[in-house]
Amino acid sequence: MSLRSWFSWALALAIALGSTAVVVKTAAFPEQSWPSLVSSTAHRIQQALALEWMRAAAAWPAPRRGDPPELGYPSTADGAQGVRYTIRAALDPDRRRIEGEETVERRGNPSEPWYFYLYPQGPSGIRILSVSRDGQLLPFEIRNGGLWIDPPKGGAERVTVRFVTDVSTSSPRYGFRDPVWILSYWYPLLAVKQDGQWLPQPAPKGFGDPYLTDPADYEVTWTAPRGMTWFASAPAAGTVESPAATVTTVMKGRNLRHFALVGSSSYRESAIELPGGPRLRLGLLDEEHREALQSTAVAALQTYRERFGKLPFPEVSLVETPPGTTFAQELPNLALIEVNLWSGGMSREEAEHWTAHELAHLWWYNAVGDYEALTPWLDEGLADYSAYLYEEARYGSERYRSEMNRLTAWFRERRSYSPGHPGDRLPPAPLGATARPYEDFDTEWQYYYLSYLRPVLMYHDLRRAMGDDRFFRWLQSFYDGNLGRTATAEAWWAALRKEAPDQEARARTWLNAPNDDLLGHIDEEGRLRPDGN
Repeated sequence: MSLRSWFSWALALAIALGSTAVVVKTAAFPEQSWPSLVSSTAHRIQQALALEWMRAAAAWPAPRRGDPPELGYPSTADGAQGVRYTIRAALDPDRRRIEGEETVERRGNPSEPWYFYLYPQGPSGIRILSVSRDGQLLPFEIRNGGLWIDPPKGGAERVTVRFVTDVSTSSPRYGFRDPVWILSYWYPLLAVKQDGQWLPQPAPKGFGDPYLTDPADYEVTWTAPRGMTWFASAPAAGTVESPAATVTTVMKGRNLRHFALVGSSSYRESAIELPGGPRLRLGLLDEEHREALQSTAVAALQTYRERFGKLPFPEVSLVETPPGTTFAQELPNLALIEVNLWSGGMSREEAEHWTAHELAHLWWYNAVGDYEALTPWLDEGLADYSAYLYEEARYGSERYRSEMNRLTAWFRERRSYSPGHPGDRLPPAPLGATARPYEDFDTEWQYYYLSYLRPVLMYHDLRRAMGDDRFFRWLQSFYDGNLGRTATAEAWWAALRKEAPDQEARARTWLNAPNDDLLGHIDEEGRLRPDGN
């Protein structure tokens, strides 16, 4: 065939495909813009391809990792005592960038080097322009993706960092997705210590939460174009309009795991004052979702407050994000859900569950923190089981029992718990144990199965073994004892031993046993048999 013929055929095919796309878009998605539709479609294709790749990879022989990490990893949390961030930053939407300056104060050894995580953002990430102490420039180094600062002679208890952050336009988790700005991990973040040593920045794998953060106090002065509505990790303490068509807002918060903002000129905002707190803000992209989201949020917050305890934060937000973003994620005092969840992207029951799950992170991850990259089962398992407690409180005990029966069957049959492919058969690869750091997971389906599904069934089994009174006293004690702190696995164990020492062996089996061994010790109702204790 001649080159001209090839070109003619290619042109005809392109015209046909384009015409078909126009017809399909007009009929099925009349309200969605072309960029949004293309972005959403590309994201879902990528998710499908990623799942198939992970399934194929799972069939390969797994590398030996040695013995699984002992439960309790990490056993200590040094924490960052007396850390305070004072940040002044401005969003430049035309250049897709944030220009900022932060002063970070800390207590401790003033002669010790400083290490900051620079979590990835746009093409150039977070660029450091200068580092200083009280106006004196300090040398710095970018090493292994992080910022290292050697303090001057005599040490330094505070440093000032000027930075520019390129905002991603491709990440589903953070950045700009028309018409919303999801700004998390957008500034240099003081690293986490364990046993007196800085922990390296975890490498992301395309799923889960590869983050390490310690709580700190924040004062953030944020400048953005006028006409935008912002939801943030702390409430506004004051707002001033400027003549340059921008608005500057000052926000102050204490004991925050980090500081995030979500904003757009397209949000429809409302607020609800819950009796006894907190104030709940809703950020909607689809007005038709208001009633469902509001009723879900109010019922979930009331359930969790009754079951675990009161939140220490005056204001929290539930915010919709555009198509193509992560289906749901937690940020400090912010619960994010993709708008398509409630528009047929999944069943209404699933959309309600994952909305309640993200709201549960206000208790587990937010009020009681953990190192997500080191003990993912700790916050994800508790948040997901809490969502089933919400369903039980709202729809009755029969709904709860039905859900636990379904999950037990999925677990015994090795079915996927990943929200993108719920109930699918998993590849016949060894799964390992639940108590393990993020870096030891290979695939998304393995991560959800072990860090979400298996802990949910563990809590269900412990509840039956302990009885409701002891079970909920345990969770309340764990919450009260770790409020405002970074909880480790050892803190979780200490609370369990205090309330139910007779259940320690049962819990260790659920968390530490290789999955194939555990499956041999649970019955059809998900109970751990006596020989598995």
